[in-house]
Amino acid sequence: MNNVQLDGDLSLSYTQIMSLDSVTVDTLPEKRGMIMKHTEYLVRSTHFDSSVQRRYTDFEVFYELLVMRYPYRMIPRLPPKKIGMTDHFINERRKALCRFLSIISRHPVLRKDPIVQFFFTVEVHDFHINMKDKFKNCLDEFVTNPDKDRIEEQLNVASGDVNGMKTELSHMLRSVTSLKTLSERWVDRTKQAAYDLQLYSNELSVLAGEGQTVSAWSSHKGDAWSKLREGMRGLSAQFSNFSERVGRQRIEEDAGILENIALLLDILQGVKDLVDRREKGVNKEHQQAFSRVQQLKKQKGSMAASGQGAGSGIQEKIEQQESLINNIGLRNNFSVLCMHWEMKQVYTYLSHFGVIWDSFVKTQLSAHSDMCKLWQGTGKFTNLMISAQSSAPISYQPAQPAAPSSTYNGPSFYDM
Repeated sequence: MNNVQLDGDLSLSYTQIMSLDSVTVDTLPEKRGMIMKHTEYLVRSTHFDSSVQRRYTDFEVFYELLVMRYPYRMIPRLPPKKIGMTDHFINERRKALCRFLSIISRHPVLRKDPIVQFFFTVEVHDFHINMKDKFKNCLDEFVTNPDKDRIEEQLNVASGDVNGMKTELSHMLRSVTSLKTLSERWVDRTKQAAYDLQLYSNELSVLAGEGQTVSAWSSHKGDAWSKLREGMRGLSAQFSNFSERVGRQRIEEDAGILENIALLLDILQGVKDLVDRREKGVNKEHQQAFSRVQQLKKQKGSMAASGQGAGSGIQEKIEQQESLINNIGLRNNFSVLCMHWEMKQVYTYLSHFGVIWDSFVKTQLSAHSDMCKLWQGTGKFTNLMISAQSSAPISYQPAQPAAPSSTYNGPSFYDM
């Protein structure tokens, strides 16, 4: 028996999916519009061999069209919109848009759609208006699927426990959300450590008196202060090296750990949104149509009991509603098959955890190894500072009061 054609290959491995495309999104210099400035993005794709400029509005229309065309597919969310954007917000949104496009362009079904091809390849003035006008009347995937009448044949294979799938998805979403929060805190601590290490370097440099004339007081009774200054200058340079290395560690953690966890979270949230769309859409329509049929049948029975006759009008309406229920039933079955397929995608992407933890371990090993060598290099400076103790000035000793005179018979000062 041939399977219903969903235009996707269920056998793709994680490596194969990741190799389907490589997308980059870079911010271009801000442009000033008639009212306010706006950010444009340079979008590149290896699969489409393209490089196009897009605004956030273009992404919004793109998302709306994809949800309309594929209501039962995993469509990741867009990052939020904001007025008065900071550089940090712009950069975070750029990374989120790159993840969004990467998921779409690697999806074995979505990537083949003309809407996706149009977004990645066409350069035209007022792009979002042109794209919306071109695809505003496109039908959804269920309507255009030539095999939708045979969907029920495969339903027993794919349906399983839908509620169980939703529970499993909820657990995954909660855990990955927590992992992302923990990773954000981890990366923030690394960033703060790099900043603090540079502050150490700055203060040691100030204390060592860089660029300052040495006071004559500092050379009293030996060269202790000169040795301390020399040691602190060396430590200042070392702490600057610490800061630079930890700063690189933060960049590696952000790209290798945080971004990859964010990718998984985007995928899980996209499937969660698919489940919500299905429940608010096809399930609700099915319940409404079934309720309408029950009302019409009840009305028909009441008319027959009263001797009025059912009438051809009510029977025709019943048949119309039953036909609608049948069509909604097929749509419901199609949505279940799509959910089944998208959950397979989720499990394929879970292999990404291997990449995440491998990156985590290697980043920590490399950083700690380099930091250990740097710390070992501080020994010569601390030893120099310790050696200053032997040439330090004699400590001040307060004079002891003189012993009382033996010829004085009055009360002693110590007796008072």
